[in-house]
Amino acid sequence: MEALPYIFLLACACFVYQADGRRTYSDMFPHKHALAGKFPFPIPPIPGWDPDTNPWDDYLYPPLNPKPKELMHRRGKPKVRLTSDSPALNGSCISFTAKLEYPPCQKEDASGNLVWDDHCEDANGQVRSGYVYNWTSWLDDYGFGKCTDMTKCNVFPDGKPFPQSNDWRRKSYVYVWHTMGQYYETCDGSSSSLTINTTSIPLGADVMEIMVYRKRERRKYSPLTTDNTVFYVTDKIPVVVNISQRAAVNESKNVFFRGEDVVFKVQLHDPSGYLKTAAAIDYIWDFRDGNQLVTHREVTTHTYSSLGSMSVKLVVEAAFPVECPPAASTTTPRSFTPLPPTVPPSTSRPFPRSSPSATTGSPTTEPLPPTVASGTPEAGPATPASLLKRRLNSNGCFRYAYGTFMGNITIIEPKHALNTQPNSRIVDVSAARVTKTDITFLVKCLGSIPTSACTIVSDPSCTQVRNIMCDDVPPLAACEVHLRRTFLEPGTYCVNITLEDSSSMALASTTVTINKSQDTPVSKTSHTAEVVLSSSAVLVAVFAFIAYLVYKRYRVYRPIRRSLVEDACGHAGVGGPMVRLREALFPSSEESRHLLTERRPL
Repeated sequence: MEALPYIFLLACACFVYQADGRRTYSDMFPHKHALAGKFPFPIPPIPGWDPDTNPWDDYLYPPLNPKPKELMHRRGKPKVRLTSDSPALNGSCISFTAKLEYPPCQKEDASGNLVWDDHCEDANGQVRSGYVYNWTSWLDDYGFGKCTDMTKCNVFPDGKPFPQSNDWRRKSYVYVWHTMGQYYETCDGSSSSLTINTTSIPLGADVMEIMVYRKRERRKYSPLTTDNTVFYVTDKIPVVVNISQRAAVNESKNVFFRGEDVVFKVQLHDPSGYLKTAAAIDYIWDFRDGNQLVTHREVTTHTYSSLGSMSVKLVVEAAFPVECPPAASTTTPRSFTPLPPTVPPSTSRPFPRSSPSATTGSPTTEPLPPTVASGTPEAGPATPASLLKRRLNSNGCFRYAYGTFMGNITIIEPKHALNTQPNSRIVDVSAARVTKTDITFLVKCLGSIPTSACTIVSDPSCTQVRNIMCDDVPPLAACEVHLRRTFLEPGTYCVNITLEDSSSMALASTTVTINKSQDTPVSKTSHTAEVVLSSSAVLVAVFAFIAYLVYKRYRVYRPIRRSLVEDACGHAGVGGPMVRLREALFPSSEESRHLLTERRPL
């Protein structure tokens, strides 16, 4: 009997241990959903989702350790990136996408296995090949139809079996989604997506979490990675307005010119296409210069005639058809019902809209209805307190959703004021012959006085440039420019004349023909050739005369008996041949040695 208290305490301890050791889905995710004012739980229920109070099989799906030993490997591990297309208008659908990002040089093959990229070098300059993770190796033992024990394989953490599909072999990852105290689980490949309808979801921000497990042999699933993102559900239509102007030079600061069209392009954030179900969408503009506009178009233009800063306001109104309430619960309608600044869009019976009046050049627009005085002061730019619910001309009921935009723009004077002088323009070009080589061009222009003038002389087809010359134009009282150019050869020329100042440029073309019958200008090149030829002729004549005198002076005299004398001299010693060679090379007059040649040898 003394041991009974100890046994009881031991049993209580075991019970507490088992109770504390039992994990739920809520325990597996770090974000805890606030349950204040939420009853019954969970609120709101998402179709197809389960409450996170369900138990989690932590033996089959162990928790994600911040530093698990099996994942602390040099090869790295994939990471998941969770994104959404929020903000979402209440009633529309919001989509989430979880995509795995593999480490460098790793990719997924056609079977869903993680393999090394054969065409990628790692940080050490090595190329690896083969499997990084091969999950298909255990399909023979644990694939569909092979494993019949649902407590060991092909089940989710809550014990539900995997859904069977034709492409189940490519779905090697288990994705567990968690938000607002509920969870959703699915099998997928390297990416997974889901869509939630926001009709019953409370307005505001919340957190979506994702946990990814990888299928593994030996009746276990390995925790891989986790991520989370914040999404927003709002009753305001998300609106973005792009303001531009063709002549604007500083659109980034919304500075535009007066007297020119400013383009307002509206972009509604509606990725799910929910606004396409609206019966009508109106764009209500207040340009803050006394002009207002209601249109059905997303693009609007407006011209400002005054200078200064303007605060442009836009209200987008969308009417969605809904079921009308019972006739007993409706009250006598009034022509206009002010929209409360903080109450969500309501449902009411429609009233005829004010008849539209066509405006010039914009058949799809109508003026704003007359405003009704309201005791409620105007709230911020995102609160349409002074708006009136305009009813469609039908017997149905509608729910109205609004979106607002307000932006500041600055209107300045155009770059060129109205009293400035216009750009120069050539109106007439005339040519006159001044001398044998010079042609004068008279260029008449309108506008500003040019500061420089250039001529480009080309062939008749205006393709091959032969000469380019530019001159500075002195200040003139009238826009007339005189240019003098020289043409050395006859022919037809294409002359392009350009007048330029600091802000503009004018261009004109004309044709000039120089005929051969005219006094052709003498080219400097031909004159130089004539001088060279005449000088050469004189030099040739002088050298010819000198050569004649030399020849006449040193001409060789050959008497009749010269051969006998040379024969006699040929036997007069050893120097005879040298003498004959010298006489042949340097002949001399025989008259100077006539008496010597008549001497007979002793």
